[in-house]
Amino acid sequence: MTQPLTDAIPKQTAVVPRVFRYVVRYDAGTAPRPFDGVCSLAICKPRIRASAERGDWVIGFRSRKAGEVTYVMQVTEVLTLGQYWEDKRFRNRRPGASPFPDNIYRPDGKGELLYVPNHVHGEKSLGQDTSGRNVLLSDRFWYFGVNSVPIPNELIHLVHSAVGFAVNKGHGPKNAVLIEQWLRSWPPGVHGAPADQALTIGSAETWAKSNKVGKGCA
Repeated sequence: MTQPLTDAIPKQTAVVPRVFRYVVRYDAGTAPRPFDGVCSLAICKPRIRASAERGDWVIGFRSRKAGEVTYVMQVTEVLTLGQYWEDKRFRNRRPGASPFPDNIYRPDGKGELLYVPNHVHGEKSLGQDTSGRNVLLSDRFWYFGVNSVPIPNELIHLVHSAVGFAVNKGHGPKNAVLIEQWLRSWPPGVHGAPADQALTIGSAETWAKSNKVGKGCA
């Protein structure tokens, strides 16, 4: 059983949760990484990782499937990349410990981050990745992967299909309420394998043994 990241997100009154939206170009199980009861966004999307805070929402739309959602998570913890590497909870996300590593930047003790070789993300990405500074974590997430679901009409204004990301385009606090209502249709957790998991070494058999599709997460 995974240790809870935080207490339940409290209702926010003074601060309205933001909704970050983008297209998941490659859904290979590492960005986001939804396994082991915690969804993490630790590589790619540096501007979202540098900006999002606890309580904010992140919605990833499926590439080539307009309006279909790969995953939704509410951020429940934010760590720096260095803290992520050092945190014993996430050692199983390092290269060599998992077919889906995203914990790939090691602090050198001098304030810099070093790239750790792995099979999913090249060293050329170091500058872009580390510019995001942070890792977004959530134990309150809905990951659909290959079983992506259409966003409801009430939230159609959130659809994002361009390069980059969008945040807070109208509707204010109503977005968070509508997202909560929509997601009641499923328990939090994993509801499908990564759509592009062939891009990683992890096979469908390996994935199926370690994750209970449609059962949510412990």
